[in-house]
Amino acid sequence: MAKQFEGPILPFLRLEGSASLPKFRQVQDQLRTAILRGHLRAGTRLPASRILAQELGLSRQTLVRVLENLKAEGYLEARQGAGTFVSIALPRQPSQPRAAQPLGETPPRLSRIGTLAGGVSAEIDKMEHRPFLPNQPALDRFPFAQWRKCWNAVTRGGKAAMGYGDVAGELVLRQRIAEYLALHRRDPCDPEQIIITPGGHAAFTLAALALADPGDGIWFEDPGPVTTSNLFRTLGLELCPVDVDADGMDVTGAMARHPHVRLAFVMPSRHHPLGVTLSLPRRLALLEWARTNDAWIIEDDYDSEFRYDGAPLPSMRSIDSHGRVIYAGSFSKALYPGIRIGYLVLPPTLVGAFRNLAGLIHRSAPVETQLVLAEFIGGGHFASHLRRMRGLYAERRDAFKEAGQVALAGLARMDCSESGLNALAWLDGGREDRLAHRAVIEAGLQSYPLSDYAIGPVARADALILGYAGVPAERMKPYLGRLAEALVRM
Repeated sequence: MAKQFEGPILPFLRLEGSASLPKFRQVQDQLRTAILRGHLRAGTRLPASRILAQELGLSRQTLVRVLENLKAEGYLEARQGAGTFVSIALPRQPSQPRAAQPLGETPPRLSRIGTLAGGVSAEIDKMEHRPFLPNQPALDRFPFAQWRKCWNAVTRGGKAAMGYGDVAGELVLRQRIAEYLALHRRDPCDPEQIIITPGGHAAFTLAALALADPGDGIWFEDPGPVTTSNLFRTLGLELCPVDVDADGMDVTGAMARHPHVRLAFVMPSRHHPLGVTLSLPRRLALLEWARTNDAWIIEDDYDSEFRYDGAPLPSMRSIDSHGRVIYAGSFSKALYPGIRIGYLVLPPTLVGAFRNLAGLIHRSAPVETQLVLAEFIGGGHFASHLRRMRGLYAERRDAFKEAGQVALAGLARMDCSESGLNALAWLDGGREDRLAHRAVIEAGLQSYPLSDYAIGPVARADALILGYAGVPAERMKPYLGRLAEALVRM
C-alpha cells in the first residue's frame, strides 16, 4: 500500500517568479505569516519537505533550508520519526472572525432576497436539547443497528452511491415512497410524480420558485411555523395571514380578505402549532378555490404519521381531482431531523419544470442516504419503526396529559391533540408566554412561546408549546413539577 502523507494542504503558498525576493524567502515569509495569523495552528503537522518541494517546483534542499530557518526562529519544531510541526509553545488562539459590519463600513450591496434574508431568523429550531423540546422525536429509540445494516448493504463493494444522482431523486427511493403513500396514506401516485429534495424546506422553496413570482400572495395559516413563513417572506412572497379555528384554516375568510393570491400553504393533517385538523368541507372548499382561481395548494403533511386515535387521515392530495395540490413530506420527525430527505408529489403537468429546477438549485439529495433509506423502507423497517413509535408516543402523551393536569392545575390548561409530538399549555393568571418561556429555560427545561408563531396582529393568546415525544414516561411527573415551579415563580 502506498504511504499516506499527512499534513494540511497549503494553498496559500504562491511563488512569484518576477518578485525581487528569492523563492526560499517567499515560502518562508508566507509560512511565518500563516502561523502568526492562526491559519496554521500550534501542533499542526506540515507536509514532508519532499512533498512541498514537488508541489512548489523547488528543490528539496531549498525547502529544508526554509524549515530549518523557521525552526531556529521558534515557529516550527521537529519530532523524531514524526515530522515537522508548528511549535506547541505558540499560543493556540483561533484566527479572529471578521465582524459582520465594522463601524463606519458601508453595508454590502445584496440582492433583494439577500436583503430580506438579513432581516429574518432561521434559528428557531437551533435549540438546546432539554426536556419538552418541541418537535423532537425519541432519538434514543431509533433502530441504529438495522439502519447500519442497510447502510452496509448499500455501500459494500460498489460505486453506485458515489456519483451524481438523478436530479429527481433515486428511482428506487421514489418507488418505495410511492408504495408507502399508497398503503399507509391511501394516496397512490406514480414514482415519476415524486421529486426528492434535501429536506422539507427545500421542497417548499422549489414550489414557491416554480409557481409564484416575487410580490405574489400566499395564504398562510396564522399562527404558523416561523421558519416557513420567514422562508416565503425571503423569497419575496406577500404573506397573507389566514385565521385558524377548530376546523383548521378559515377558507371562507381567506377568500374574502385575500382574494387574489397565487398559492395557499396549509397543514391539513395536523396544524402546527395548534394541532387541529382541516375539516372535509373546508378541504373541498379550498380545492374548489384553487381550481376556479388557477391557484396552487402546498400541502405540508406535518406529523401525519403519528395519529393516536385511529389510522392516519388521508392526504388532501388524495381527493384532488383537478391537479392543484403539491404534496410535501419529509422524514425528519418519522426518523431523525439530520437525515435531510424530503419529497414532493406533483401533478403530472408540473413534473418537468420541477425536475429541471431541482437539478439547477440543489442537483440532488445525497445519493448514499437515498439508497439507504430505500433499503430501510423496502425491508419493512420503516413501517415497523413507525408502529413502535406510535405506541411509545401514545404512552408518553398519556403520561404527559395525566401528570400535567395535576402539576399545572391553576397554572395552565393542557391541550393534547390526537396526533403529533407536541402539546399546548394555555397559561392562566395573566401569564405572558414569552416571559413564561424564559422562566422555563431558567428551570433547565424547554418550550416555544405560541406568540412567536403569530404572523399578523392577533388577540393575545398566551400558551407554551411543549414536546412530550422525547421525554420518557417515568420522567414526566418530575419534569412537569419543575415546570410548575417555574410558572409559580413568575
